[in-house]
Amino acid sequence: MSVWIGAIMWLSVGLFGTNDVQAAEPSSQKPWSVGGALGYLANTPDGAAFALNFTGDVRLNERASFGPLLQLGFTGDLTLVGFSGQGKYAFPIEGSDKFKVLLQGGIGFVHADAGPSDTSFLIPLGVGLDYQINPQLAFKSDFLLNFTDLDHRGSYNDTNVMPSLTFGVRF
Repeated sequence: MSVWIGAIMWLSVGLFGTNDVQAAEPSSQKPWSVGGALGYLANTPDGAAFALNFTGDVRLNERASFGPLLQLGFTGDLTLVGFSGQGKYAFPIEGSDKFKVLLQGGIGFVHADAGPSDTSFLIPLGVGLDYQINPQLAFKSDFLLNFTDLDHRGSYNDTNVMPSLTFGVRF
């Protein structure tokens, strides 16, 4: 049991702790942000869909943040709604103070209303790229793999992976 507690504490300090350099630098970023993006969601129960995503993030430190992700997908016959809590970790790109690569993952649920309605778990995992224009505005792009158990056109496929590519802004 104490090994698990030690491992969790070590992981928490590694992911969310700050080093002396980060603590000494004043942050020009807000402690929170909201954003929106549009793009493409593939392999839904009704095929490819138009994607619309909304995010909210609270910064835990210079690199880590946490917040909700609302994903909407639309086709002619489908409305898909996914909601998850996402953790994100940013890696600054060497030599640039404006670009960051983001790793993100979360857990939540998704509902699809094409044909027979279905609701399932949702595990969105992905990578993103942020370009900070100024302290209040950033362009962003996200590639997510959404793991679900939605019924895929009546097949008995236990896992459905819906890739998503979106482009948007963060305030």
